[in-house]
Amino acid sequence: MCTNGTGRGTEEKINWYRCSRGEDKVSDFVSYASERPVAFCEMIPSSSSPYSIPKDDSTAFISCIYNSPDEPLDFRGELIDEVIAERNRRKYERIEVLSGVRSPFPNGQARFFERKRFFGDEQLLDSVIMLSGSDEITLLTKDL
Repeated sequence: MCTNGTGRGTEEKINWYRCSRGEDKVSDFVSYASERPVAFCEMIPSSSSPYSIPKDDSTAFISCIYNSPDEPLDFRGELIDEVIAERNRRKYERIEVLSGVRSPFPNGQARFFERKRFFGDEQLLDSVIMLSGSDEITLLTKDL
C-alpha cells in the first residue's frame, strides 16, 4: 500500500510490513538515474493485499509503482519488466494493479498499463473523490 510518508497510512504500512517480514512475500524494485533512486515498485501476492480485490496466490499484485515527478524520464516500464521477470521465480500466472482512469492515483493512469498490455478487468468503484477531482478506480490484469 502506497503512502505519502505522513499520517495514518504510514503507520498501517509499517504494521503491514512487520507482519509480512520473513515470509518472502514482498518484492521491491528500484530504478536509478545518475546513482540516485528515481522510481520504485512493490509487488506482493494478491492474497496478501489489504485491498478488496480477488485473492489468489498465483496472482501478483503491484501495490505501489511510483516515478519521481522530478525525473523527466518515466522508469515505470522497466520496473514492470522486472516484475514480469520475478514472476518466473514466484510462479505467478498474472499481474494485477489498481489504477485511476484519469488520475495518476493510484499507481498511474490506466492507459500507461494498457500500453504494457494490461487490460481492464473490472471497475471497483463508481467514483472516488480525490484532491484532483473524482475518478473511477479500475483493476487491470496482465496474463503471463
